[in-house]
Parts: sequence; structure tokens; C-alpha cells
Amino acid sequence: MDVLIGLLLLVVGLAVCLSGLRMFFIALPMIGFLVGFFTAALAVSSVTSEGFLSSFLAVILGLIFGSILAVVSYLFWYVGALLSAGSTGALLGSGMMNGIGVETGWVVTLVAFGVGVLFFVGAFVLALPIYVVIVNTAFVGAGAIIGGLLLTFGQIERAQLGYGMSWAALDASTFWVFIWGGLFLIGLISQMRIIGSLTLPEDPWTAARPA
Repeated sequence: MDVLIGLLLLVVGLAVCLSGLRMFFIALPMIGFLVGFFTAALAVSSVTSEGFLSSFLAVILGLIFGSILAVVSYLFWYVGALLSAGSTGALLGSGMMNGIGVETGWVVTLVAFGVGVLFFVGAFVLALPIYVVIVNTAFVGAGAIIGGLLLTFGQIERAQLGYGMSWAALDASTFWVFIWGGLFLIGLISQMRIIGSLTLPEDPWTAARPA
């Protein structure tokens, strides 16, 4: 199961990080799916006091909720952009808790949720959807790559993903945080290079380059 989940994270992460903007209709549903899956699975883990993704119920509800958010992100692309911002905030929040030595599960979850909401609202207020998509798909995609690699090669346990991929990376080694940053920059550069040649999924379709 760990290898399967790890490979899934790795493949999705590569696609989202490097081609989040080019694969607009695919990448944002992927983000929506990841956010929904991990949120539902973490909720089940908190309620049942079982390990993250250690129960069949957590996996099933994660797949269902993830699929719902994936569909919503596909039908309403801006929702997907905001969800990607929220997921970035949640990743940073959980990583921050690890960095200062806080390991209480409910505290980490609460802070991650709060920072995620803050990023969600901030992205909505700033109203820069293209840059929101680029920054957050590059960041979340890079995190998924790191999480997938660590899980596939047995460097972390599945339960550690319950606190977020930034937490898992810090737990493994600060080296992986620098790798994450490098992948994030590569993703940004890759997507910024093609920003002017794409169109937004709206009617009428307009150039992706902001006015």
C-alpha cells in the first residue's frame, strides 16, 4: 500500500509541479483530489484515533471526497485555484509546527487548517488566478514528489503524511526541504515560460497573461 500511494503521489506531483498551468483542466482537479483525499482521511483518523490511512473507511471516504473536489475544481476552475492556495497554506502550517517542535496531532491539524484558510482567503482577495495557479501547483506538486519518493523508498511511514508533506520531509531530513525548494523553483520557471501562450478556461477565452 505504501509503495502504491508513494508512486501515485510521485506521478501526480511531477505533472502538477512542471505542467500545472499547461495541464490546467487536469492539474487543478488533481489538486482538488489531493486536498479532498487527505482532508477526509485525516478527519477519519482524528475521529477514530487510528493511524493515518490505516483503515479501509479512511481510504474510501478519502477517495469519495477527493473525487467530489476534483469534479468541482474541473467545473469551476477558480475554485481549484483557491483550493491549491489553501493546500499550500496547510503544508506550510504543518511544516511550521514541526519546525518548532509541536507534535500534538490536533494542534498541528488546527494550525494547518487555519493557515490553509488564510491562504485560501488571501488568494481570493488578491484576485490573481494565474499566479495563484502557478505558485501553488509548483509548490504542492514539489511536495507531492518529495512525499512520494520518501514513501516509496521507505524513508517515512504513511502516518507521517497525515501531518502534511512538509512535516514528513522535515522528519526525514532537512536535506529534503532544500530539494523541495529546488523542485519548486524548477516548477515556477517551467510554468512561467509558457504563461503567455495559454488561455484561461473562461468565456470569452482570454490570454493567460494578466492584464
